[in-house]
Amino acid sequence: MATNSTTSRGSKVAEHNTTEQGWKKDMPAYKRLRANGLQPKRVDGAAEVERRAQEPWQVETGILPNT
Repeated sequence: MATNSTTSRGSKVAEHNTTEQGWKKDMPAYKRLRANGLQPKRVDGAAEVERRAQEPWQVETGILPNT
């Protein structure tokens, strides 16, 4: 087995783990927003959208105020 084949697999696993770690906070935020009748553009980043959005249209467009 070549060295770079395990390295690239390891980086994919690390990337997957990072994404999954973000979902631990994004999924509950996404569900809360949906329960409130809002439709975020995507699950990824939903916690940030929930935290920063001041208006419903900001949730749905993903355009957030600068802070």
